[in-house]
Amino acid sequence: MFLAVVLILLAIIVDFNAMELRLGQLQFFINFPSVLIVIGGTTASVLTSFPLNKVLRVGKVIAKVFREPPEELIETLTLVIDVSKIARKNILAIEDALPSIDNIFLRNGLRLVVDRVDRELIIDIMHSEMRYLDLRREEEVVILKTFASMAPAYGMMGTLVGLVLMLQNLDDPTTIGPAMAVAILTTFYGTFASNVFFAPWAKKLATHKESDKILREMIRDGVLYIEKGERPDFIEQDLMNYLPPDLRTMYEEMKFESAKETA
Repeated sequence: MFLAVVLILLAIIVDFNAMELRLGQLQFFINFPSVLIVIGGTTASVLTSFPLNKVLRVGKVIAKVFREPPEELIETLTLVIDVSKIARKNILAIEDALPSIDNIFLRNGLRLVVDRVDRELIIDIMHSEMRYLDLRREEEVVILKTFASMAPAYGMMGTLVGLVLMLQNLDDPTTIGPAMAVAILTTFYGTFASNVFFAPWAKKLATHKESDKILREMIRDGVLYIEKGERPDFIEQDLMNYLPPDLRTMYEEMKFESAKETA
């Protein structure tokens, strides 16, 4: 995002023919009516499209874009294997480990195992929680996608407004410049906001959503294996399939180093 902004700024303020820096050209790209149409109109449409309480969470949603999700697959796999070793000896002993587990989805699943909840009910409860989390993540993505789709539309609307103002005052040459500025800059602002900010943000959140989904699926399978009383080595071998090649290599190297230290 920073790279995109910098490159666009360079294209505005640098005369590449004369190789001169012309900061004064920035003023030609500042137009309050255009900002009003694009930002105000886009925000108004999003407020119309979604309940107010969900739109007010947009700040927190955008903040997630700038935070890389913690790589929890290896840590969670290791934790599941450790818990499975405890469960093989005494499944009720898992309860002592629950307070130290940060992942709420894993903690809730293991709580169901400790409480001896029926296996089919555990599956239903965990699937319902996964579905709810997916819907909430998808809602966040859709809100940003709405911003991305509305901004260019309002940019085009501003262009039409500028053209109408220009055509109504062709007999006054002094109004043609400001009207054309509104016409052109609203399209620029709308395209800029959509392609530099909102669309990439939505894509980033969608990527995070898929990563979260893989993690929850691994946790679900791990919890069900523990409930079934499967051997830790079998659980480990199966859950390793959730790791991408680079993380799988990392996990195997960690196991090798751990085995060397133990020996």
